Amino acid sequence: MDDSSSLIATFDLIQVSQASSSVAMEPLGFKKGLERLLDEGLDIRVVTTDRHPSIRKIMREQYPEIMHQFDPWHVAKGIKKKMVAACNRRGGKELGPWVKSVSNHMWWSCCSSKGDATELHRRWTSLLHHITGVHRWEDNDSVYQCYHKDLAPEHQEAKKWLSEDSAAYRSLREMVLDKRLMKDLEQMTLFKHTGQLEVFHSAMLKYCPKRLHFQYPTMLARTMLAVMDHNENHSRPREQDKTAAGVPRVNVVMQKYSGQWVPRPLYKKTTQEFRQELVDRVFERRMDPTVQYKDPASRLRTPRLPANIALVAKPSKEDVMKTYTSRFRGPTEGL
Repeated sequence: MDDSSSLIATFDLIQVSQASSSVAMEPLGFKKGLERLLDEGLDIRVVTTDRHPSIRKIMREQYPEIMHQFDPWHVAKGIKKKMVAACNRRGGKELGPWVKSVSNHMWWSCCSSKGDATELHRRWTSLLHHITGVHRWEDNDSVYQCYHKDLAPEHQEAKKWLSEDSAAYRSLREMVLDKRLMKDLEQMTLFKHTGQLEVFHSAMLKYCPKRLHFQYPTMLARTMLAVMDHNENHSRPREQDKTAAGVPRVNVVMQKYSGQWVPRPLYKKTTQEFRQELVDRVFERRMDPTVQYKDPASRLRTPRLPANIALVAKPSKEDVMKTYTSRFRGPTEGL
């Protein structure tokens, strides 16, 4: 996806038999797509992904001239997941009310640091002071304070601050000062997030539901439809839907980590004009006397896919039966 326009520029459909494992599929598709865009002459200066180890290595070793940024949404999601797990451990229940606040703080730290890695580190670690009820502190002979407005006395007393000697605080401090996270913050200074791409992935489930199996050509065509749908509606203003009486429509859902019911706005449906255009072009092509029916050139080009991911050619059944030995029986006994 292009960051400036939110348009899907290209995609690759990878089948597990094309890679050595299911884990290797994502780096393979990523590299193929990036190479295609570079071959088209696009000037790619920044690439934003999650913190996938293989993709990090690809960007570091093969594309050092391209700046690699990490998505703060994925990082905040990972921290939220760790905090929810810590809440279920002994002494960690006090972290529950802070899960959403810590996730929001990560987001705010990245978007407000203005490309300064040092400032990003300082804003992120300031959480450890605020969460104990301390809003002004001294560090390296300098005085710092929280960026929020001064809290009213009743608000300060009602807030469930953490004690520095509590198990919940120690657990949170370990997450905040994690060495890998502190290093990765340096690649989150530009605040490049993949939120729009996650929206596309969610809409793609309408065309490619995960619980149904499709052959490669069908999956390819359905992915193309999902891309067309997104590219037609990406710039459409997200207007909240309203009832006949003009009341904004909302849906009430429960958050797993907080156990609270919260409202979620319901937006107007997307446009589907591209479908009618497709149907019109199909009829035009079918009525064109110069195009032969079942023209091979009009079919989707399906790559030659291996039958499986095995590195050794499949032997005959007779050879397998001769050499197979069960842990419970002798060779081929009882088969």
